[in-house]
Amino acid sequence: MAPPLLRRRRNGSFAWNLGANERRVLAEVASEFRQHLTTESPSSDPSLQRVFPPAHPDDPIAELEYERGSGGALLATKLEQLETLERCIQTKTLSEEDVLACMRAVNDLRLVLGTRIDITEESTPADFVDDPASASTFELYAYLSWLVESMIDALGEPV
Repeated sequence: MAPPLLRRRRNGSFAWNLGANERRVLAEVASEFRQHLTTESPSSDPSLQRVFPPAHPDDPIAELEYERGSGGALLATKLEQLETLERCIQTKTLSEEDVLACMRAVNDLRLVLGTRIDITEESTPADFVDDPASASTFELYAYLSWLVESMIDALGEPV
């Protein structure tokens, strides 16, 4: 039986057991997401509204002003969490702060992907069988969902 993906150690750190393929996929997806976050906005890509909820949904001008002003701080936080994920992909031991930042970055990725292919609570792989690109996105979404769940479980383990 394989060791759990993430396990809290007695000293409070976490053992992070990503396989080589998982590391490669996460690094690639994180890099693509970083590029997307730095070139797009919720105004230009509606899927980003899941991670940058509109402050003024009924006023596009006020929303654009918000994105240009306060939205920068939220973007900086998201990029910092993504940077932590990219660093942690290559390590085998994480701190609790690392796990929390990685979990937030992975969840952001998951939310954007789910929005792009219109995933609902009832969605299954069969819903995407006729569209190979969406089927692949759903598969990645499911993996990222499992990864977030694994992180939540590990955070709940006693020290």
